[in-house]
Amino acid sequence: RDSWLALLDEAGMKGFPHADYPDAVRLETPAPVHALPGFEDGWVTVQDASAQGCMTWLAPQNGEHILDLCAAPGGKTTHILEVAPEAQVVAVDIDEQRLSRVYDNLKRLGMKATVKQGDGRYPSQWCGEQQFDRILLDAPCSATGVIRRHPDIKWLRRDRDIPELAQLQSEILDAIWPHLK
Repeated sequence: RDSWLALLDEAGMKGFPHADYPDAVRLETPAPVHALPGFEDGWVTVQDASAQGCMTWLAPQNGEHILDLCAAPGGKTTHILEVAPEAQVVAVDIDEQRLSRVYDNLKRLGMKATVKQGDGRYPSQWCGEQQFDRILLDAPCSATGVIRRHPDIKWLRRDRDIPELAQLQSEILDAIWPHLK
């Protein structure tokens, strides 16, 4: 982390160690990812602190079979592999176009995972009866937590969307739960 902070400084960018995550850095001023030193070479990746916190609770281990459901764009998939490089990770998302970002992130970081297109409500269609040691589900939600990056959300999201999203989350949880060892 210290060496990357030095690279940031050389590039005229300011960053500081994240208070909660020992491998994380916070930028003083947001910057395009492609402007970050080493991004294209796979030295670093960009992820919200809340997404990084998932790894603390997931605690992936080498040799485990781990499912990342609703995986696009792949930040948590690659973070799992950073923490447990010998884990067998399956990344699934319903949106085939967004899955291209999972592939891009895996390639940029030099990592390998099984990537599948599938609906979390119907896991038998993409994993049969397969069981996983751990499952990370970033279920579809209102996205109000990322309004600062996507201000259009506050204009596009409607109150009536919330019950539908809650129902979808419940259906995915009910369907995927039996696949956890």
